[in-house]
Amino acid sequence: MSIQAFLGWMEQRYHRRITSHTVLRGNEGDFAAFPSTLDPRLATALRASGVEQLYSHQLEAFESISAGRNTVLISRTASGKTLSFLLPILNEYLAAPAPFSVALLYPTKALSRDQEGTLGKLLATAGVETRLGTYDGDTPRDERNRIQSQADFMITNPDMLHSGILPNHHRRWRTFLSRLRYIVVDEVHMYRGAFGCHVANVLRRLIRVCHMHGSNPVFVCSSATIGNPQEHVETLFGQPFHVITRDGAPRPDRDLYLLNPPMVASHGFAPYRKGTSSLAIPLIRAATRMGVRTICFCRARQQVERLCRAVLDRNRDLSSLVKPYRGGLLPNERRQLERDIAAGRITTVISTNALELGIDIGDLELCILTGYPGSMSSFWQQAGRVGRRGERAAIVYIARDTPIDQYVVHHPEFVQAAPIERAWLNPNNPYILLQHLPCAAHEHPLRDEEAEFSPPAYPAALDVLKHSGTLKEYRGTYRYALRDYPARGINLRGMTDYNIEIYCGTTVIGELDPIGARGTLYKDAIYQHLGRRYMSMELDLEKKLCRVEPVDVDYYTEAVWEARVTLTEVVEKGEVNGGKLEFGYVNVNRQPKLYKKIREKTLENIGYGPITLDPFIYDTTGFSLYPPPAWRKAMEEVDRRHVGAALYGLSYLLKRTAPSLCLGDVNDIHTDVSSTEVKKHEWKSALYLYDAIEGGVGFAEKIYEILPKALELCLAVIRECECLAGCPSCVTSIPPGIDDDYLEDLLIETNAAVVCTESLLEALLTGKIVMPQIRRLRIDRRGGVVPPEPNAEELKLRQRLERANKILMEKRTRTH
Repeated sequence: MSIQAFLGWMEQRYHRRITSHTVLRGNEGDFAAFPSTLDPRLATALRASGVEQLYSHQLEAFESISAGRNTVLISRTASGKTLSFLLPILNEYLAAPAPFSVALLYPTKALSRDQEGTLGKLLATAGVETRLGTYDGDTPRDERNRIQSQADFMITNPDMLHSGILPNHHRRWRTFLSRLRYIVVDEVHMYRGAFGCHVANVLRRLIRVCHMHGSNPVFVCSSATIGNPQEHVETLFGQPFHVITRDGAPRPDRDLYLLNPPMVASHGFAPYRKGTSSLAIPLIRAATRMGVRTICFCRARQQVERLCRAVLDRNRDLSSLVKPYRGGLLPNERRQLERDIAAGRITTVISTNALELGIDIGDLELCILTGYPGSMSSFWQQAGRVGRRGERAAIVYIARDTPIDQYVVHHPEFVQAAPIERAWLNPNNPYILLQHLPCAAHEHPLRDEEAEFSPPAYPAALDVLKHSGTLKEYRGTYRYALRDYPARGINLRGMTDYNIEIYCGTTVIGELDPIGARGTLYKDAIYQHLGRRYMSMELDLEKKLCRVEPVDVDYYTEAVWEARVTLTEVVEKGEVNGGKLEFGYVNVNRQPKLYKKIREKTLENIGYGPITLDPFIYDTTGFSLYPPPAWRKAMEEVDRRHVGAALYGLSYLLKRTAPSLCLGDVNDIHTDVSSTEVKKHEWKSALYLYDAIEGGVGFAEKIYEILPKALELCLAVIRECECLAGCPSCVTSIPPGIDDDYLEDLLIETNAAVVCTESLLEALLTGKIVMPQIRRLRIDRRGGVVPPEPNAEELKLRQRLERANKILMEKRTRTH
């Protein structure tokens, strides 16, 4: 059966749940002949794989890369980006008198292994000896030695480049680096915020080491669509780039459906909306049975496991066709799943965003998104997993019961009109530069001026390191003076650089980072892994292990977290039109306090239990903002909830707009609303904005310095948005973090979040007190499709069968 048959079935059965159906029109593509300089062996290999001509952007990339220019290709998913950069590199490799080396950097292990297979096939088909290897944390010791001594093409990730390759460039990597001709960086849009700042400095260290060994590599990048491609790549690499933005790949028509689960009444007659699984489960089962190749995206690891288990419940005949894919799987499990997906042995995969990036996972026809993934960039990346073979495909978005999801499902125009997010980073962030300069000095002594590191950040950081004794002068240069290994203490992606291993008996079945382990592997927690349930018997954070045992229960567990933000030391004070500002050191205390037992099918709460783990505590930098007393008093005289609505609304806005002003990412800044004792027995609510990274990296400090500008941006966002009662683009109607039923009662179905936030911003920027005009609004329920007319022949046959069955039943009654 085809995707059209499935969509007809879905429209017939769930037409009441479909709020919108849009056909995203495709195009026929823009093609070009093979370039005349293409090696005949590569042309033969392409034709053998069914490629008779190139897309126009592939030809432009071939010409640009062959000319030795730094090149970045910006195009949609499934547009042949991999071939765009591999073809000119392999063409030059085959013509070169002596083999050169190529480094290919990918942001994830899964993408690295997938591209290893793609490159290996192309080399083999062209009749080239495969001198290729993947160098990451899963690579065995013998294989690492082979790659260091023999490989011409080395696939790796920024983490291994930082901690494994650059620190050992003199001994093990001299030959490879001295021959380095190209550095390929795929999915370059992933390198943003603090992670992007780290990677930018790793790349500058790499360029510096390459120059020492006599090579001057060309950078070749590819990316999904972002809002500022040229600015982003030139900031990341510190070099000029030729940007290719046209996309000549054909695109099939795709159907976009928005579905909203039904409202039902609980035992107490209070209405609530059913979860996304109520629709995802029957859709996945039907698609799998119809032979429709499907991928379903979930927000969290355990949600993936629960959904997969629910799909297979009483449907074990699907167990070989439906599998979960997520982070935390062991390397061998992940590899096997990837092979099975690519080979078609698995027709349906339920995944986190681990499969969001450009892994070629076959001719998928249906993509199901269970909730808004957090950004429009992620939305289209996930939706782009289908229709990669030119056949018609479908995207089904199922809304959760959250304000953002409900806005999207009732405003289908938002999905296509919302702009793609911009990527921000600052390679000269002094806090991050301070971490990488010791690594650079360990690789080769630093000088007073370095071409790869620019003032004023470089000389300032250098002085700090010299004064602290980290660097010592030696013959006019500065060498690393401490006994430790400087790269070891720097984690490019977060605050922890190790995982908790999960044991069942003597077998390791998975791994999890220590922060996630606190909310997933506490004692008596239910851990789900590849469709089986385990109970956590013991979690030892010091020994980095957790012991679990298999169980057969009909519930899962969910941790309830408590966060406390405290300004422990005030470094600087300020004021904005009566609003009090305090910048300094912030202590963040996050701890899971208890867990809930939730029955799988009914989602009813069947019990609680305590969590006795130590909290996750870290110190960072940030500031607190207290509203002007006059404004607060005016709001409280009308309704004290207006203060909370404004603070939570501004918290939501600042988290999403501030990264553009401090060149960070939305995940690098946290905001919170917390009560603080300003006087004895007098507590006032304040907004906190702080760096999400231990020690701070200067993002919050930058926002503190330009807060009026940040507030002006927030006010402009609200006033330029066309929504009536809040939306994901400005202030959602119920901002995250609210744990007050009384305040939620005000925000539900009113415009309070928007107008109260606007009132606070007006007070902070102008000193004026403008009373918010609260209006109660109704959402028009909408249905997007008309169910197909029933087939007349099928209806006639069904009527005849029912009549025949009635006769048979009457006969049985007479007989017995």
